[in-house]
Amino acid sequence: MAWLLLIFSTGLLVLLHKKWKKWKKWWVVGIVTALFASSLASTELGGWLAGLLRSLLNLLPVSGALVAAVLVLLLVPAVVYGFVHDRKADKWEMTALILLPLLFIIASGPVAAHGGDLTDAITGFGSNGLGYLVSG
Repeated sequence: MAWLLLIFSTGLLVLLHKKWKKWKKWWVVGIVTALFASSLASTELGGWLAGLLRSLLNLLPVSGALVAAVLVLLLVPAVVYGFVHDRKADKWEMTALILLPLLFIIASGPVAAHGGDLTDAITGFGSNGLGYLVSG
């Protein structure tokens, strides 16, 4: 189901940027981007990307999980401040929203199952909402 939500949210993001200019509100783009990021983190592709990002972070002289945890702690308030301050979905905010679930999985280390459960719960919320919309 994560792949279905990933494809659906990707299509929605493309349509929001190309065709539906009047629906391109900062909160709509933020919600769809968060659903995209959570569903990406729940797929095998997201696991591969998290592993690649972990390999890049491990090139630093400190622990990659520590760097990921610090980045999560810095990016969450930065994204919230960015959305609240200017009420626009800037590129850096969308990129940070996409990276946050992947960084969360890296930072969780020994408790990675709980990080996976969190992204699965958000993906389940999105897929149930999508099922509700489709069923009428």
